[in-house]
Amino acid sequence: MMQMQKPIHRAPRRFLFMPALLMCMIAFILLGAVVVPQTASAHASLVQAIPEAGTKLESSPPQVTVTFNEQLDAGLFYIKVFNHNGDDVTSNKAHMNKDQTGLELNLPKLPEGVYLISYHVISADGHPVGGSYPITIGNPPQEDVLDLPSAHAGHEHGAGPLTTKVLLQYASRGLWYLMILAMTGWVIWLRLPGAGGAEARKSLASWTLNLQRAQLVAFLLLIFTHIEDLLGGGGAEEIWKLFSATTIGISWALLLVLSFLGFVLVGRVMWLDLLWPLCLLAVKSFSGHAASFSPLWATIGLDFIHLVGAACWVGGLVLLYVKWRQKDYDVSSYMQKFSNMALISILVLTLSGSLSVLLFLPNLHYLLYSAWGILLLVKIGAVVLVMLIGLVIRLFMRKGMVNQSLLWVKLDLTLMVVIVLLVGLITYMAPIPVNEPLQWHQMGEKVHVSADITPKIQGTNTFVAKVFLPEKAGKPKQVLMILRYLDDKEIAPISVPLTVYEDKEKEESYGFAKFSYKAEGAYLPFRGNWELEMRVMDADDNETVYQKAFIVY
Repeated sequence: MMQMQKPIHRAPRRFLFMPALLMCMIAFILLGAVVVPQTASAHASLVQAIPEAGTKLESSPPQVTVTFNEQLDAGLFYIKVFNHNGDDVTSNKAHMNKDQTGLELNLPKLPEGVYLISYHVISADGHPVGGSYPITIGNPPQEDVLDLPSAHAGHEHGAGPLTTKVLLQYASRGLWYLMILAMTGWVIWLRLPGAGGAEARKSLASWTLNLQRAQLVAFLLLIFTHIEDLLGGGGAEEIWKLFSATTIGISWALLLVLSFLGFVLVGRVMWLDLLWPLCLLAVKSFSGHAASFSPLWATIGLDFIHLVGAACWVGGLVLLYVKWRQKDYDVSSYMQKFSNMALISILVLTLSGSLSVLLFLPNLHYLLYSAWGILLLVKIGAVVLVMLIGLVIRLFMRKGMVNQSLLWVKLDLTLMVVIVLLVGLITYMAPIPVNEPLQWHQMGEKVHVSADITPKIQGTNTFVAKVFLPEKAGKPKQVLMILRYLDDKEIAPISVPLTVYEDKEKEESYGFAKFSYKAEGAYLPFRGNWELEMRVMDADDNETVYQKAFIVY
């Protein structure tokens, strides 16, 4: 005669893990405030603007061009030029260059004046990037200062202080990511053997419906908090273009259609219950970091596999919690199947995540250079804890101590929420930090030097060197700018061929005479760690050497 299984006592309504979950949430918020940069990371960054910001031109330029460090979405973009009254000076539309990394706008002949150039693009991974900067043509009257509407003045899509709006954007991404994983994984699990079959689907129908509703509400909240930045101040007339011509907009439209179809399709036929969530996750995988790295078949494919693995873990864990709460008689059997699936899911997540990182980053050292990398390391630490907790749960199950493993399951659920919220931050940060121009000044007893590298990217840059010597010392006999690639000692130092130029910039000379030099060329051919060396020899053959380390991302 088979021994009857002891009934499992229903978990209390006020769960014991709530204090732990609350503490984790507080720690997560504090971590975000410390690690998240005070300017949200833009995923495409401006590397060249012609005319440059702050330029004073003798005559009207024929066109404006802005170039970025990666491919852009070709569906929604603009360059606008405003005069000092805030009027758009041309009805011409910007067009994208052949390799989709920049915009060009042809200009009519402009009179003397101060103008504001404003640009807006969407990077390949669906993040808005934009900014504004002034130029001057001729010698306009002093009173012709820029008097522009706030909508045009200095907007920076994807950058700025960590405001309430930005925090809401991070929160909406984390919430939606949690809900889409929980809902799709839940639907898949209810069709897998061991979940309870038709009887379980019927008893859990209200949970299925509420998860679908929660996912849709979270998704609408995400759209609401992000659509203004994506439109870039273009107004309602650009909404159709966003949803019909951009990758992020089309993915949003498809996700909305699939979400509404789910209310009709889910629970009817087995193959639809498996296909529908996979379609949702597939559409999701076409937006985000995977869309901006190559080869696309690998990055998007790995992202899809990663999402499916995460959905199986999250949805299965939510189903386990519900079964425990409802005092389901087969929770012990289901827990065994979930434990096996969770182990497979974690292995899939680890493998697909590791391969994606290798495709995203040129070097694993980049994990230490950005907030994205630091948060990813925190996430990896949380995943390791999940694996350890999973081992503990499996040990309890092997000994038949299912009830005793309840606390560990609750810890697993808490870590799952924290990990998904971390992903909500990670998905909106650039894996590779944005290159910023190098501006370095080194003061010494007898020699001061300045060195600027703009925009400090792999490829062509402008190099400016300035030497400050005592008035009586005369001109320097020799000024050398030498670049050393620290990641490969076999590559010989690169000498930048400096030439003297007329420097009209007024700056503090510290009572010394200033001598300015410039060069332009592809003297930074590789990404990685570099060392800039400035060698100055005065008229008496005294040589001063200064060195500065920097990174080209």
